[in-house]
Amino acid sequence: MLWKAYGYNISELYFDQLINFMNQQRSVTILISAYFLFSIAYLDAQTYFTKEGVISFYSHTPLEEIEAVNEKAVSIVDFDNQKVEFSVLIKGFLFKNALMQTHFNENYMESDQYPKAKFKSTEVDLSKLDLDKDGEYVIPVMGILNVKEKDKEIQTDVIFVVKDGVFSARCNFVVSPSDFDIEIPSLVKGKIAENIQVEVSADYQLYTKS
Repeated sequence: MLWKAYGYNISELYFDQLINFMNQQRSVTILISAYFLFSIAYLDAQTYFTKEGVISFYSHTPLEEIEAVNEKAVSIVDFDNQKVEFSVLIKGFLFKNALMQTHFNENYMESDQYPKAKFKSTEVDLSKLDLDKDGEYVIPVMGILNVKEKDKEIQTDVIFVVKDGVFSARCNFVVSPSDFDIEIPSLVKGKIAENIQVEVSADYQLYTKS
């Protein structure tokens, strides 16, 4: 039996062979396309980091204002695993009042015993964040803040900013000394707020393995 394909008369056997060949070619094309798309996805799954994140906290009462800043926070934004993390040395917080800084480390934070505070997010939807397009992207972030080996769940909106090739983020949230079993002596209780305002900001760089 003869078939007509692409303007030629061909036998049924040859036609079957031709179809099989075309299917094989199609399979190869699909595999190449899949590999190409996978490669792009892999390249896009990048990690950004900083070793100079800024974390500050502020306490206001009628009796006293307390403010401290740490400019050496380590942070990553992991697009592969959809995570955001921060880590900071407690002794890195600087106060205007040296005596206040000593009390903070020795009496309240016990920073020799608990040297770091850490935040690790749950999965964050970073799919709408376009690093090739300038703009502000407000993304809800939830995770666990660990201070003095005590965990507190944090929920906040992080503002990710892409501008002129720079990728940055900022957010704020509120904590209380009681969240981490930090005891405030009655003598100074009126000087330390029950709610402490925390602000976080960071400029990130693309992490590349050396």
